[in-house]
Amino acid sequence: MKRFTVRLCLFIAFASVFYVVTILIFGTFMPASLAKNFDNFGSLGFTRKRMSEAEKVKGVDVIVVGSSHAYRGYDPRIFKKEGLTVFNLGSSSQSPLQTKYLVDKYVKNLKPKLVIVDIYPILFGVDGLESQIDLISSGLMDEDIVKMSFEINDIRLYNSLIFGAFNNAFHLKKQKKNDTKGDTYISGGYVQSYERFKPKKVRFTQKITISALQLGAFKKTLAALKSKNIKYIIVQAPFSKSNYNSYTNNDEIDRLFAGLGEYYNFNKAMNLPDSMYYDDSHLNQLGVNVYNAKLIDTLKKNGVFNVVTGSKLKDSAKAYQASYQK
Repeated sequence: MKRFTVRLCLFIAFASVFYVVTILIFGTFMPASLAKNFDNFGSLGFTRKRMSEAEKVKGVDVIVVGSSHAYRGYDPRIFKKEGLTVFNLGSSSQSPLQTKYLVDKYVKNLKPKLVIVDIYPILFGVDGLESQIDLISSGLMDEDIVKMSFEINDIRLYNSLIFGAFNNAFHLKKQKKNDTKGDTYISGGYVQSYERFKPKKVRFTQKITISALQLGAFKKTLAALKSKNIKYIIVQAPFSKSNYNSYTNNDEIDRLFAGLGEYYNFNKAMNLPDSMYYDDSHLNQLGVNVYNAKLIDTLKKNGVFNVVTGSKLKDSAKAYQASYQK
């Protein structure tokens, strides 16, 4: 029995080393078509660049969290014209699990007076795998990331953890310089694009499902902000009508989030043409100009910016009316 136990331990040790080495070789040298989890290591949605900048910023008026709707939908330059400093912590497919992690990690340094929690409700039904891989591949590696990875529990995530840890230490994978065609990173975490939506995709009706795990993480984030006396609002940025109308339970979703805090659904407050979208889910710069003006005016009228002391806000609606006409 003793001899068997020794051989078993040796085998496990050998297999573990072999597995790790295989992951490192696979992630470093395999073409993107065969190693999709390692293709966008650090470049998807400029997450690495955004988080690197977030490490250096000390103190802003507003932070935005959420999915690509966040980092493509809230332009710090527009808010700056209103006297507000904004940092955008959005990341690709960011689910409430990752939102909680990012708020916990960065609120201490960013010290926001207001947090805009942008929601894309369909992401309340996902497992959070895609966003987790994005954060890991962007160099974020700490105890909380590892704990959250075990909570999601997917072999692709463990592979990313192994490769990410070695990549952070030895820079195995050369970082891509460019992201999606037409994208430009703007300081403050925003991604600008003037690409225009070309409707092709036929969307079938579907129902948004809400995961208890994701909703629980979302509530914990709101509770954490409240405990720190940081005001938050929940916002659903507009996306194309063909996409929005494909969901059959939008009213039910509105009731859910309205019960969790001050909530704004701009899909019902605005009716933007397809020319103001990058694709059927994201605004382009023309759309962002109009949406941000509408958002700022709405929040001003409702006194949301009162928490940002010292800011002298202006009427922004007219300033961006020209963009709407394009």
